[in-house]
Amino acid sequence: MVSTIKFEKGDRVKHPKRPEWGSGVVRDTAAITHEGKAAQRLTIDFAAKGRVVINAAIAPLEKVGKSAVPVTAEKNHRGSAAQLWAGHPDGSQHANGTRNGTADKADLSRGRTTTGGSGDSGWLNELEVAGGKKHELWELPDPLTDPFSTPEQRLRATLDSYKYSTEPRALIAWAIVQTGLDDPLTKYTRPELEQAFPRFARDRDAHLRAQVRDLKRKNDHATIKACMKGGLIPAAQSAIDRAMRA
Repeated sequence: MVSTIKFEKGDRVKHPKRPEWGSGVVRDTAAITHEGKAAQRLTIDFAAKGRVVINAAIAPLEKVGKSAVPVTAEKNHRGSAAQLWAGHPDGSQHANGTRNGTADKADLSRGRTTTGGSGDSGWLNELEVAGGKKHELWELPDPLTDPFSTPEQRLRATLDSYKYSTEPRALIAWAIVQTGLDDPLTKYTRPELEQAFPRFARDRDAHLRAQVRDLKRKNDHATIKACMKGGLIPAAQSAIDRAMRA
């Protein structure tokens, strides 16, 4: 059955039969004919799948809103999760294989973002100065700090967080957890995420040291050993080794 929904660039959609893809943003539309009736071919960036071209007459897509990021000029979009995973994090590689203009590349080389700020961490500093309030990008998730969970559960959650890094996929996975968004790059640019992650990692490392210090003070080495049983990823192992020596 041909869909009667009219999709436009910037529409946020979901594929009911592919919930694991998360939400997507329509990047381009094209008029086509399906079984003799007018239809649309959509190019969509899904948060957990990447860029997909879909015949809207076949796929039962649902509109869930509009993207917060303008898509009329793709060079101004510093990368959806799909672009980041596809190796085009700044949106400078277009479908026809061409690059953005010289001015845009110059902006990237200077580390400029769509927010108009520079590539340094000035925006982070401003947030920290403004009352020292926590920010969603570096506030430690509840599983790491929940007072109603056991020390072992909190320590396991902290060690598990070492799977995140500034590697593209890991960075997006971290930002999804921090923001609760299917595609965090509709709210933050890639440079902003890369600048914020070290701030999160600093607090996470300090939290781990405090956890280990408290367990050692209570002579509760059993909890530490239980969390290390079965092996840890290298980053987590190195972190807890440093915490044990502190």
